[in-house]
Amino acid sequence: MGILGERLRLLREKNGKTQEDISKVIGTTQQIYSRYETNKTELPVRHLLNLSSYYNVSTDYLLGRIDYPKIAPEFSSSLIQNVTIGDFVCRIDSFNSKSKRLLVDYVNYLTYMENTEKLKKDDKTKNPIQ
Repeated sequence: MGILGERLRLLREKNGKTQEDISKVIGTTQQIYSRYETNKTELPVRHLLNLSSYYNVSTDYLLGRIDYPKIAPEFSSSLIQNVTIGDFVCRIDSFNSKSKRLLVDYVNYLTYMENTEKLKKDDKTKNPIQ
């Protein structure tokens, strides 16, 4: 079993959940979710993000890039402040086409989420009684 599937299963079991429970959280079927845990089907980015939030762990942990579930807030803040656009460009340039496509999808998803939040805030400002 690959690291992603293994960590999904461990987190699910640690939280006392069934595959059916988690499939409902991410809006899929138990059968498809089972394939994520056994690494028979690639986990879509949107599900990775939802599961990361649901379990309150980093996506890097789920993907097996780090061995600890969360980065300490003070360390995370320091990392974000010291990252430059150049850092991203250098790394992105080495990505294969599939990874680049996933990155574009992720950026589009983040843009959508930020725009949705802005619209909600604007709507509440214009119509405070709801």
